[in-house]
Amino acid sequence: MKKVLLGTTALLAAGMFAGPALGQARTAMTATNFNLTLGGFTTFRFEYMNKSPAQDTTTLDGNGTLDDEPRNHNLDFDAELEFRGAATLSNGVKVGWEIEIEAGGTELGDFVDDADPTDIDIIDDNFMYVDGRLGKVTMGGFSVTSLDVGIARTYSSANGVALTDANGDTLDPAGANQASFTNSLVVSNGRNRVQYEPPAIAGFRLSLAYAPDLALENTVAATQEDDVGTADKDIQIGVQWAGSVMGNRLRTSFGWATSNAENNDPDAVGVKNNNRWRLGADIEVGAFTVGGHYVKRIDNAVAADAGTNVNENIVRYGVGATYELGVWEFGLAYEKAQQDELDATYTAVGTGKDTATRWDFGVQYTGLGSGRTVLAGIRQEKWADNGNDPDLEAKTRAIDLQYNWDVAPGLELDFGYTNYRYTHHAGLDSTNTQATRTSHGIKIQTKLTF
Repeated sequence: MKKVLLGTTALLAAGMFAGPALGQARTAMTATNFNLTLGGFTTFRFEYMNKSPAQDTTTLDGNGTLDDEPRNHNLDFDAELEFRGAATLSNGVKVGWEIEIEAGGTELGDFVDDADPTDIDIIDDNFMYVDGRLGKVTMGGFSVTSLDVGIARTYSSANGVALTDANGDTLDPAGANQASFTNSLVVSNGRNRVQYEPPAIAGFRLSLAYAPDLALENTVAATQEDDVGTADKDIQIGVQWAGSVMGNRLRTSFGWATSNAENNDPDAVGVKNNNRWRLGADIEVGAFTVGGHYVKRIDNAVAADAGTNVNENIVRYGVGATYELGVWEFGLAYEKAQQDELDATYTAVGTGKDTATRWDFGVQYTGLGSGRTVLAGIRQEKWADNGNDPDLEAKTRAIDLQYNWDVAPGLELDFGYTNYRYTHHAGLDSTNTQATRTSHGIKIQTKLTF
């Protein structure tokens, strides 16, 4: 992301810190001793969807028409401002900070319109760091450095269709009891934490992160450590090695994390610490790249209780390959996730596994030049319930076309089309059976990055 030095901002900061109260206590912050920059992005999108595949065709409102009647098009504006400061001290140590503020989009809209805006956070990452000979320490609310290696993939989605319910919230394709393709070890980003990254040695990189409380963002005081259903003392460890084997680039990664269950209720059932781990690797042999991952974790570990939440073991894995042929790239990938089946009352683990599978194939073409890329892809997903409950099963198929044009530094135009077919779970219509809907989606987007 390009950074533009704001001389006026530096002068303003200098004036702020040079007042009577502070001027004698510290050196004024100026462009000569502290590099102040402003970054961010603005995005404007036109989105069209001829039919909502997740529309509720059962519930009627007071005038006898459907209560869920989504508009087939919308105009979406999103923006973020990123304030940064960086300096190199006389001993060579680098220090800096970053604050990211939502300036548009859903988050800011919720903050303005919500009945209780105090529960909406328009601050994204906000942190400081010290980077020296012994490594880098980052402190604040931020996303943990990911050293994960995983699936090699070319597939691209035009994002023309999104599954949402009548309230605009994300809809789970297969109901509440489903397997998921998420393969990260992160529980909650944005929590106040400290992270240490020592210098890389012989191709090895290491990341150690700790957060005392996962329930609250930007904590400013001591918090309770016995909140039912929440977690604390989250530790994440990531290791990556990159090198060469017989002249071929090889990367491997290992991640382990754990969160402590705060629930001290003696009547709680099945409460465990949330332990999880992940393996990943990829290798590049000539024009081919092959990569994959394997993840194991527990669902509802810290929140488990009889009749409320139940521990379910989760396994997720996938593998993919890409092939470059001049200005062409082709990619094929497969993923599978399985999760413990619940019994008929959803209060205990039953027998068997719920599964989700995903296939995708993608093509990328860069032969047009001038920053123009054309992508095409097809993805098919299936959620299968071990008990064959139609509420917990679904199929999706998306065919995507996308044209991306980097017009100039900082200016991007994107055009996308999606043909989306969704065989949905029961409950969206009066037949209470599986039904298939096909939707056409179009996206036209302008993005400025600065």
